Amino acid sequence: MSRILLLILPLLFLFANDQAKLIYIKQENLNNNSQTYVGQTIAIKYNILVLDNSSISSVGFLDSPNSNTTLKNPNSSWNELDDGSLENIYLFKINNTEFYIPKLEVIINNGEIIEQETSDVINGNAIALNNNHPLYSGVVATRLDIGHHSIKFYSENSNIIVFDINADHSNLEDFKLNNALEQGFERKTIEMDQSSGIYYAIIPNNIREVEFEYFNLETQSYKKISIQNTINKDQISVNQDINPINKALIFQNITIVVLILLFIGTFFIKKIPIKIRILSIIIAVILLLYLVFSFNFKKEAVIINNSYITILPTRNSTIIEQVMANTNVEIVNSHGNYYKIITNDGKTGWINKSNLK
Repeated sequence: MSRILLLILPLLFLFANDQAKLIYIKQENLNNNSQTYVGQTIAIKYNILVLDNSSISSVGFLDSPNSNTTLKNPNSSWNELDDGSLENIYLFKINNTEFYIPKLEVIINNGEIIEQETSDVINGNAIALNNNHPLYSGVVATRLDIGHHSIKFYSENSNIIVFDINADHSNLEDFKLNNALEQGFERKTIEMDQSSGIYYAIIPNNIREVEFEYFNLETQSYKKISIQNTINKDQISVNQDINPINKALIFQNITIVVLILLFIGTFFIKKIPIKIRILSIIIAVILLLYLVFSFNFKKEAVIINNSYITILPTRNSTIIEQVMANTNVEIVNSHGNYYKIITNDGKTGWINKSNLK
């Protein structure tokens, strides 16, 4: 009898202490490719189911951040599904050939007990893509395109190229040209599915063609893109932010033209007293002279010593040149607190209005 009790008691003890779980975590790797590459962004979907009227106290990743991966959307929101579970998709950029996705920890409280549950660690290996491809730009994407671009004189030995760049499911923030003297994003928007930006690069003018490659995830191959490093004076500007249209000035000129036509028309209406008709034609002539003068007048100014000329009319824009002495320039446009100017040596850029006199 005692021997039977010795066998049963451990089973009874285990049964008494075995409680149903209150948290269930499911994770799914949404990467469609069997192979992963350094720089690639992979999506991991998480589902959390909480039972017994419990509430979630905290949700977060353990051992994060780590150098192997970068969580690109740490503030992504959880969505409640029809079955009461919560779902979220986190994006991880792979930084090394060996990587792991850290555990997701969920802590719940139902008023009586506190319970913790973690997801599994996802380990993986990634292929580095820069071997034997000197033109590789560092970008992995399902699509990458170059939009409008503009090439202008920068110095005796180099040109400056500015272009729109767009990519899907990419690490566009890592984009880099290997033959640029200086380069960077003027503006970029990084999203889950689509990323875009305005990129500038200073290229030696003896390089006739700017070439780079990105790795296409759909075709599993490198794709080459090239831009002619040739200045074209008739080329359309890359973006309204680079050469913004002065809509207020256009509206003003259209209004003046309409008023001129109205005053001229008034002069030919014989029912109107002659004095008013003469006054209307005088006003029309004055407006016409003002319009002609505004089209032909060149506004000049002096840049204050130690001021900066930038590529775009923004505070954090890349500096084209630092003016070391008071310099005469021509003002050709305005945008917010900035003037677009042309220097005596033909350089075009933007300068804060406070730096002109």
